[in-house]
Order: sequence, then C-alpha cells, then structure tokens
Amino acid sequence: MNAPASTGMRFEDRLNPILVKEVRQALRGKYFRVLFWITLFVGTLIGLGVVAGSVSSGSSDAGRVFFMSIFGVLAAAVHCFVPFSAFLSTSSEWDENTYDLLIISNLRPRQIVQGKLLSALIQSLLYYSTFGPFLVFAFLLNGIDLGSVLVILAGSAATSVTLTLVGIAASSLATNKVMRIVVMALFGVGLIAAWGMTLGFAAGITFEPQVLSSIEGQITFVAYLTVAAVVALLAQSVAVGRFAHEEENRSTPLRVMTTLLVLFASAWGGWLVAQFGDPQSLFACHAGAAALLYFPWLVSSTEPEELGRRASVLGPRGRLASLLAVPFLPGGGRAASLCFAQAALAIVSSQFALAAAGAGALTSDSTLLAIAALYTYGLSYVVLPAGVAAYFLRRHSARVLLRVLLVVAIPLGIVLPAMLSLFLGAGAGSAFSHPLNPFTTLFDIQFGDASPQALVLLALALALTLLVNAPRMFAGWREVLRARRAREQETLDAPRA
Repeated sequence: MNAPASTGMRFEDRLNPILVKEVRQALRGKYFRVLFWITLFVGTLIGLGVVAGSVSSGSSDAGRVFFMSIFGVLAAAVHCFVPFSAFLSTSSEWDENTYDLLIISNLRPRQIVQGKLLSALIQSLLYYSTFGPFLVFAFLLNGIDLGSVLVILAGSAATSVTLTLVGIAASSLATNKVMRIVVMALFGVGLIAAWGMTLGFAAGITFEPQVLSSIEGQITFVAYLTVAAVVALLAQSVAVGRFAHEEENRSTPLRVMTTLLVLFASAWGGWLVAQFGDPQSLFACHAGAAALLYFPWLVSSTEPEELGRRASVLGPRGRLASLLAVPFLPGGGRAASLCFAQAALAIVSSQFALAAAGAGALTSDSTLLAIAALYTYGLSYVVLPAGVAAYFLRRHSARVLLRVLLVVAIPLGIVLPAMLSLFLGAGAGSAFSHPLNPFTTLFDIQFGDASPQALVLLALALALTLLVNAPRMFAGWREVLRARRAREQETLDAPRA
C-alpha cells in the first residue's frame, strides 16, 4: 500500500524544487486562478459573438476572424499574464527576503532559473490546452489552413518563452523596491507592445497565408525564431548570473553568449548576402546584435574592477588558458578588453563572411566600414564613459546611477545637438545629421556619403576610449595573472599526502 506513495515522493524529490514550489504557489494563488477563468470566459464570449455574427451575415472569413479573436485572448494570456507572473515570482524573492537563502542553498543558479521558467511554461501549457478546442473549431470553420495555425502557435510559444525569461532577468536586476516598481511598469508596457506585435504577425499569416510559401516569408519566420532564441539565451545568462553569489563568477556565461552572438550575426548575415546578394543584410544583422549587446556591455563594463574571492580561486591554471580567459572573467577593465575584442571579431568575421558570400569589393568595403563605425559608437557610448567613471565611482549605487544615465545617453546625444543646431538656424533635416547621431552617420557610411569629419571624429573617439580604458584593462590582466601565480604557490606549499 505504501509503494505508490513512496514512489510518488521519490519522483517529486527528483523534480526541480523551485519548479515544485512555484507550481504550488501559482495553482494556489489568486493571480493564476482568477486570470485563467477570466481569460476563458472572455474567450468564450468573443468566440460566440464572432460565430453568431458570421452566421447572420454569411461571411466567408468566419474561420479567420474566429481564429484571430481567440488567438488574441490566448496571446494576452501567454504573452502578458504568464511572463508578468514570472516577473512577480522573481520579485517576491526580495520582497519575502528569500533571495539570500536561495543563493546560499545547494541549488545551482541555473536550477533556480530553470525552475521558474518551467513553472511559467506549465501555466502556458494549461492555456494552450484550454484554448486548443477553440483553435480546432476555427480550422473546421474553413478559411485558415493547418500550416498557418501551426506556424502561428510555434511563434507564439517561442515568444512566450522569451518574454518569460526576459521577465525573470529584468526582475532579478531590480533589487531595490523603487527600481522594481519602475522596471515592472516598463516591463508591463513592453508586454503590451509585444502582444500587439504578435497579433500583427498572426493577422498577416492568417489573412495572407501565401507569404509562408515565399522564400522571404520563410526566412522572416526563421529569423523571428532565431532572434527569440538569442534574446532568451541572453536573458537566461543574465538571470543565472544574478542568482549566483556576489563572490562567485557571475559574468562569464553572459560574456560567452555575447561573443557567440557576434559570430552568429556574421554567419547569419553572410548567409543572407549569399542568398540575396545584398551586403546590407550583414550590416542589419550586426545592427541587431549591437542593439542586444548594448545592455550586456553596459552592465559588464561598469562592474567592480576586482575579482571576487570565489572567481580568483577557481580561475584557469595554465598561463595560456589564463590569458585567453581574462576578458571573460568579472571586472570592468576585463569587460572593456572583451568589448574591444568583440568589435574586432565582428569586423574580421564579417570580412570572412563577405568573402565567402562572393560580395563585390566596393560594397564590401562600405559594409565593413559601417560595421566598424557601428561598434565604435557602442564603445564610445558605453566603454568610454564607464572608463572615465571607473576612476571616481566605487559604490554600487553610483554604478547603478551611471548605468541609468548611459541608457539615456544615446537619445540625449541625438536630440541635444539637434536642438542646438535648430537654435543656431540650421534646417530641421540637417539638424539631426551630426556625428553624435549614429543612425544618420551609419546610413551615410553604408551608402558612401559619410563626411570625412564624421569618420575622423569616430577615429578620435575610438582612440580616446582605448586610452582612457588602457590602465584598467592592463590592471585586470595583471590581477588574473597574480591570482594564477597565487594558486600555483598554494599548490606547491600544500603538504603532500
């Protein structure tokens, strides 16, 4: 009689404990139960209304309208309610003072993040299974084919996973209560925007299914899934680092992911150039990669300069391995080294990608110059001010404030010179064409219309960034080598068994 119970307990013990805790809290809490029944009730009412209206009007698009109506409610649940629930679940670790218990427990940071993710996926699965009969009914009404339904649901599932991980990562970054409220509001607005974007994609496929038959439509769908996967992996790396102890290595997973992102952008862009013969595709891929790199560069380059005790003890043993690992270890100076290395890697890998794709020399040169200018802007807007601030800022609150200021640096750098030009009598169109505006400058470089003054200023900004960050970069390298020698000395001094 006790065998089934003991077997069940053993099975439960093998599960991720965070998963068990989160699922229990979600199913017992009011948030999921109330929203689940409200969503189901609203979906049923909307579905009945659409069916009644189509019967009375004799519309031939009843299946498509019914599908989009039901999918809109389903998307609100899996793209808004579930990711926001994951955000609140992570935020509660600080509100309930359980964060410290988590990071000193035997659970690895990846287990914590995976447990929260799996709990959210179970909630999404309940929504998908509940609305499944409605979607099947939409297929039976005709007007929408099964392939479109599967593509839309695949994109929806990928979006739900990505938004959930972004919610976990965003909540893990905001440890201060006031900051959590701000991040919560911004994340809520982002979820609503993502919901609207998803409905737009779904409507395009539903009412024009022929787009999936074209090579452009298929590439667009694969690109969407790829971007979702990249963002999800980056968000997971951020969350895993945040659930590690302060003295441990929080930085390496994210730094490895960003390096792979640069290589992936070159590979993906080179394939697009080979397919369509347009080198601008490669620049577009790196522009997306640079946008994703902005926040990892921002966080890593403003980290404390010193290695944590745990990170210094567990570093690589060999001299060559230590040198290769330096940019991937924690520390703002080492992050600056990695940023320069990733910029150089982007240019070199893009050169190989263009050569493999057989692009022309003239277009290749302008594309490479635009990619170099793109990463120079990233270094100037992030690494340069971070290097200057490293000489003065020591407190954590000061570094957080610096990160906030650097977030608004780009819009201010674009708008303020333009406003000054307008006051001085420049035209509205030419006012925004200044070197601090990366959009107009990169556009001009891409089409060969860049002014020599802009290129000279970018070169000076790059040299100044390298000059300002050189001392802390060299200090970061020396610290890693000193830690390696200390570990070797400890090994020699250890008594033999």
